[in-house]
Amino acid sequence: MCPKPQQTQPASSSPLKGEDCPNNSKAGASLLLGHPLCLESFYKAYPSFIWGPLLFSSVLYAATAHIPSIRNYREVHQMEYYGFHNALQYTVFAILSSYAFHGWCATHAPHSLKLQSDKAYEVSPSAMAVRSTAALLTQMVYTFLPLSPATTTWVQFSLWTAVFTVYGDAHFYVAHRWAHENKAAYRFFHKTHHMNKEPNCFGAYFITYQSHILLEQIVVVLVASIGLPVDVFNFYMYWGTIVTYIDHSGFEVGLMKLPFIPVTFGQLCKIISFPTSWLLDGVSAAEHDWHHETFFDNYALSFKYLDKLFGTYHPGRIPGKQTGPDKKME
Repeated sequence: MCPKPQQTQPASSSPLKGEDCPNNSKAGASLLLGHPLCLESFYKAYPSFIWGPLLFSSVLYAATAHIPSIRNYREVHQMEYYGFHNALQYTVFAILSSYAFHGWCATHAPHSLKLQSDKAYEVSPSAMAVRSTAALLTQMVYTFLPLSPATTTWVQFSLWTAVFTVYGDAHFYVAHRWAHENKAAYRFFHKTHHMNKEPNCFGAYFITYQSHILLEQIVVVLVASIGLPVDVFNFYMYWGTIVTYIDHSGFEVGLMKLPFIPVTFGQLCKIISFPTSWLLDGVSAAEHDWHHETFFDNYALSFKYLDKLFGTYHPGRIPGKQTGPDKKME
């Protein structure tokens, strides 16, 4: 039986830059009161998570299967649909790993790595977990995503991965910053994601479906249209999902030393993401946590260079300390 949500409580707000952004963590938490606590209630309250993906996948299939020029392009480049089985496998992985990583954060993550260290990690964020699960279920739209055959050399794989990641990051920076600085866009696309100012791994996909289209699914379709190889897509999705959970965890996991080998988790991530993270400087959990806490700065997804170039970069908190390294909250 679905648990009954508590009644919503009013939350105070601060003037813009973010009129609708909660001005403290208690306000953020109160905004989640009344949010559905099971999928059945969630889909009744937010049917866009049903008809939205159905419409998106229908348009994707109709365009790629029935428009002659696109169909011919697919045939020439030997592009095949990602398929139901592969889409389901990724979706199950993404949902299960969100719960697994949350369990690790709740039981094993050292508090010395907590970024907002005056707050305990939220152990039972039921409302966030339900919306996150519903958002991840919309990844089934990739069933009808046409992809090229797998790469055959490491050079080809690395180049395609760089193209996908760099474009995805640039798209995310522009769209994400616009969704913050344009009042109407913020309310329509992004307000929900910022309901809680102290994120946890379920916060990564605590989103509206229209936001998911804007910031991820349209990116995937655009890059697929130029011949994205299936193995690059798999790497981007599986590894990217883990990274976004880490960036929303509230812990600077990158500083953790790994067992048996003399490297930290952050150093391992840099090795896996070679060469782009070496050249463009990958983001950390501290930087994205600051974005959620203050609503400002750090709009990029994967790299720091755009935020530094356009003056929107902030290094975030030092783990275990409640004051930012070079400025206080605005």
